[in-house]
Amino acid sequence: MDYKEILKEQFHNVVDLDQIDEISKETYELSEGLSESFSLEKILESTLNGESFFHNQELISGIKDLALYEIRNAMILGVEILIICVVIGPLKNLSASFGSKSMSDISMLVCTMVIIGISMNSFRIVYQLALDSVSVMVSTMEILTPILLGIMISTGAVTSGSILSPVIIGSVTGFGVILKKIILPALFVATILGLINCLTEKDYVNKLGKLIRNASLIVTGLIIAVLTGIITIQGLITETSDSLLMSAAKYSLSTFIPIVGGFTSDTIELFLRCMGTIKNVVGVFAVITLVLIVVVPLIKILIIALIYKLTAAVTEPVSESKISDGLNEMGSCLISMASIMFFCALLFIMFVSIILRIGGNA
Repeated sequence: MDYKEILKEQFHNVVDLDQIDEISKETYELSEGLSESFSLEKILESTLNGESFFHNQELISGIKDLALYEIRNAMILGVEILIICVVIGPLKNLSASFGSKSMSDISMLVCTMVIIGISMNSFRIVYQLALDSVSVMVSTMEILTPILLGIMISTGAVTSGSILSPVIIGSVTGFGVILKKIILPALFVATILGLINCLTEKDYVNKLGKLIRNASLIVTGLIIAVLTGIITIQGLITETSDSLLMSAAKYSLSTFIPIVGGFTSDTIELFLRCMGTIKNVVGVFAVITLVLIVVVPLIKILIIALIYKLTAAVTEPVSESKISDGLNEMGSCLISMASIMFFCALLFIMFVSIILRIGGNA
């Protein structure tokens, strides 16, 4: 039997394609079709044939079209807000010229609430997109990590696989829950506080909103640093033990079982090579999937954040400073949200890289 057929047979034995299809569907929706060229089986075929599975022009063209589309939509949002802000000044002066301060305050309040309503509608959409992205990243890791660790154990990294399995899966699930239930909702609250501040004459909750936003970033950074440190150290310790066990097993087979032992050792070596290739293919698929899950939401969030920042800068001379400050704070919260999503994806990619590195020495 050809080695490619042997490898494909082992691949179908260790990989649940139904679960992979589930991941691919969710990734396809979030990446808006960019993941179509990166199926697991295509990556395997390309690896076996020594071909590149990256289609740079197609991918770059898709990202460029998406970015242009999002910029157009975001610019429409910015223009709507800008028009309302420009109207506020003359409207306030007109009301004041009639000697009615209450009318001026009411007109200002109505226009501000319209701006808040428009801004919150787009913010709510990207906030839900961020939650969906984190959920899909977590579910992807929960499906692919056991597959990768199972292959790692089959290549002889028994100690590493047994110890890292609960640590990595627990870290992924726990970190996902913290992001979805605490960190991202905290950013949402910080944004609401920033907008509430637009409706009051004094800064009652401005500093509280900024404190919550900064705290969210700090907590996320600390969690990522701790998890990365624990898993890296754990991996280094168990990797040495696995390497010694595999070397001892191969030496024993070759030395103490003449003729047959050498043949058995070579067969085991072939099996390990095949499993190592499968593990690398699944690992590459995991990394590409995580990148594609996060890239489209990041583009959308950062473009809208940029529009909020630009609108705040443009409206500051012609409108109330409270409104421009509120828009600027929304932009800052969106940038914080994008940063957290990026570092979440980076942490999960590091987990995959650690698994690939440990198994690679088996």
